[in-house]
Amino acid sequence: MSNYKDESYEIMDEDISEQQIQQSIRLGFIRKVYGIISFQLLITTIVVYFSIYNQFLNRFMISNPGFNYLCFFGVLFTEIPIFCCPSVASKVPLNYVLLLIFTLCESYLVAYMTLIYEPLSVLMCAGITLALVLGLTLYAIFTKTDMTLWGGGLVCLSVIFFILSLIGIFYRSLFYQTLLNCCGLFLFSLYLMYDTQLVIGKNKNLISTDQYIIGALMIYIDIISIFIKILLLLGKKKK
Repeated sequence: MSNYKDESYEIMDEDISEQQIQQSIRLGFIRKVYGIISFQLLITTIVVYFSIYNQFLNRFMISNPGFNYLCFFGVLFTEIPIFCCPSVASKVPLNYVLLLIFTLCESYLVAYMTLIYEPLSVLMCAGITLALVLGLTLYAIFTKTDMTLWGGGLVCLSVIFFILSLIGIFYRSLFYQTLLNCCGLFLFSLYLMYDTQLVIGKNKNLISTDQYIIGALMIYIDIISIFIKILLLLGKKKK
C-alpha cells in the first residue's frame, strides 16, 4: 500500500511539474506576442505623427498617392505567406523581416488616411481605441465564455460584412456608410476578443507557442481596424 501511494504522489508531482512548465512557456509566448504588438503600434504611432507634423513627409504623401498602391501590395505580399505558411511564420529572421515590412506598409496606409482629419480628432479616436481595446482585452482574459468556439460564426459575419462593403462602394448613402462602419467596429471587436483568447490559451483552442508572429499580427490588425472604424465614425475632417 505504501509503495502504491508513493507512486501516485510521484505521478501527481510529474503532472504538476509538466503543467507548470507549460504555463511558463505560455506566459513567455504571451509576453513575446504583446511585446511585438507594442513595437508595431509604436511604429504606427511614429509614422502617423510625422505624417501630420512633418511637412516634408506630409507633402510627399499628398503628392505621391500612387505610393499607397505599393504599400497595399506590400501588405498583401507579406501577410499572405505569414498566415498561409506556418513554417515561414516561425522561421527567424524571415518572419521578423516580413512583419516589419507589413507594419511599415500598414502604418503608411493608416497615416495617409489620417491626413484628411484634424490632428486633435485623430488623437481623440486613438484614445477611444486604446480604452476600447483595453476593456475588450481584459474582458476576453477574465470571462468564462469560450470565444475560441466562435470561429465559424465570425467567418460567416466576415463574409456578410465583405458583401455589404462591396455594396457600399456604389451606394454612398451617409446612413448606409455609418451603419457599415458600426457593423465593422462590432465585428473587429469580436475578432479582438477571439484572437486574444487564442493567444492567452486558457481554452481548448489556442495558438501554438511557436506562432508568435501570427498571434501578434492578428491582434495588431484587429486594433488598427478598430481605430479606422472609430476614425470614420467620429473623426472630424479638415475644412
